[in-house]
Amino acid sequence: LGEGGMGVVHAAFDPDLERRIALKVLRIAAPTAEARDRLLREARAMARLTHPNVVTVHEVGTANGRDYVAMELIEGETLADWLRAERRSPVDILSAYLAAGRGLAAAHAAGIVHRDFKPHNVLRDRNGRIVVTDFGLAREAEAHVPAPSPSALAARADAPAFPSATPGALAGITATGSLLGTPAYMAPEQLAGAATVDARADQFAFCITAWEALWSE
Repeated sequence: LGEGGMGVVHAAFDPDLERRIALKVLRIAAPTAEARDRLLREARAMARLTHPNVVTVHEVGTANGRDYVAMELIEGETLADWLRAERRSPVDILSAYLAAGRGLAAAHAAGIVHRDFKPHNVLRDRNGRIVVTDFGLAREAEAHVPAPSPSALAARADAPAFPSATPGALAGITATGSLLGTPAYMAPEQLAGAATVDARADQFAFCITAWEALWSE
């Protein structure tokens, strides 16, 4: 179905419950016991969170040294693809983002921080339901990735923050090998490699994505 810095998402079938699911296989092999424990705690928290604007997590496990997360399968497209398909009215854009914001707020209330909120991590099903996905996984997996070096941060500081672009183009400004996430949407403290990043970083990313959707040409 898609792939990113965290892993690859496949359409799969659960033979026990006889239902189609989305199966995300994380790229990082053989994580430490501490990191796996954090991932399990995060997935359990997500499994307890039931909200119409948050993807449902069914199970987390390990197979052949790879961690995976089984989630509900959303039949539709990402919010980024929806925005690119045609020009959307401000009312429709705000409606979609308000729904995504409700999902973020519900997760924050449960103590879950996304850390990579962007239009590519928001899904819109065929009936118009908006669902935020990949909650919390970036935060837990980031334990395996070193903080960005001062030179890497300096290079990012020299790059233009908001190039003229069509909706979703900012997502192309990414860094690999230094930290997980999408720097174009990151709060300053997250770009700086702060040890603690809370819900305010998600709020920053939410505002950036909403601005981009409404004003980019």
